[in-house]
Amino acid sequence: MNKKLFLVLGNGFSIDLLTHANLINELDVINLFNNGSEVYWPGNNTAGFLSYRHCPNLWNLGARPNMTSQESMSLLEDIITCVNVYALRNMTPRASHSDKPNDIYIKAYHELSIYLRTLFSFYNNKIDTITDKLSDWPWLNYLKEVSSSNEYSEIIIVTYNYDVWLERILRELDIPHKVSMIHGGDYGVNPKIKILKPHGSISFYHTTQQVSEFNIPYDREILSDAVTDDFIINYDIPDSRCLVNAMIPPAGDSERFKHTWAGQIKQSVSAFAGKLKSDDDLMFCGLSYWHVDRSEIDDILIKCSSEVNVYLFNPKPNPAFNAVLTSMFSNYVFHTNSNALKGRCKRCQ
Repeated sequence: MNKKLFLVLGNGFSIDLLTHANLINELDVINLFNNGSEVYWPGNNTAGFLSYRHCPNLWNLGARPNMTSQESMSLLEDIITCVNVYALRNMTPRASHSDKPNDIYIKAYHELSIYLRTLFSFYNNKIDTITDKLSDWPWLNYLKEVSSSNEYSEIIIVTYNYDVWLERILRELDIPHKVSMIHGGDYGVNPKIKILKPHGSISFYHTTQQVSEFNIPYDREILSDAVTDDFIINYDIPDSRCLVNAMIPPAGDSERFKHTWAGQIKQSVSAFAGKLKSDDDLMFCGLSYWHVDRSEIDDILIKCSSEVNVYLFNPKPNPAFNAVLTSMFSNYVFHTNSNALKGRCKRCQ
């Protein structure tokens, strides 16, 4: 059997996971400022990361733990839109301080990028084991089945999530897998499952990024570059003291950011997508297909055969994404939830 499974995951996958684990209220991955007052400041390991003391620029722009999800996303989009445009500009030294533009959004991005890594590390450390909370979760049972069956010769999982809950699930179930492109990402012998994380991960640790004195590096290049060989996988995730951050933020346009490591992983994603032929399965779960990530998804769609079996799992999919999949693939099936996974593994019966 030479059939392949290509699985593409967005934030909706993590939301579905946390909902089934009854953790969605405690670990809010929608309103990213909601738990900001509880997140530890890496400099002294005390609560209060999202505060005027530690994040004065985010605070002055209105970031608060009690803001609504809509207000939170609006602020995130404002900050990242500024950085998206900033990344396109060829910055040159200015003649004088008086000629310097208002840089509150750029400084807020410095705070935001480290805050997000610390937030997801904080969430990760709140869960001891995760599989015991997910016994009825269809995705967990499906991954168990397909990894142990001969239905697929290769399983490629592309996840745009920073969290490591997927990898933790596979490790707790003792399922061999490999986080591709990053050193130290192998688990088990001859892994059938290969994971690619083009937007980065809290488990990506730069070989020179740990510091003894922690401060927001406002004077550092905002889009510090690195290659995949500069990172290692570390699942013993402490409170983050990272200065080179391997994470593309929400609403961040990876095409504009031009991170070398992200480009290398994206090229690998495209290469795997180009191998998909008729009878292979292509699954999407929880993707926004927003304007900033649309080109990345489109790059996957145009690489594979139009006869691939395509499945979308999303209770409220982007209508444009639904339209694109309908127009491009003759074997497209839409599911409103993951319950449709039950019984899908033909050779597991």
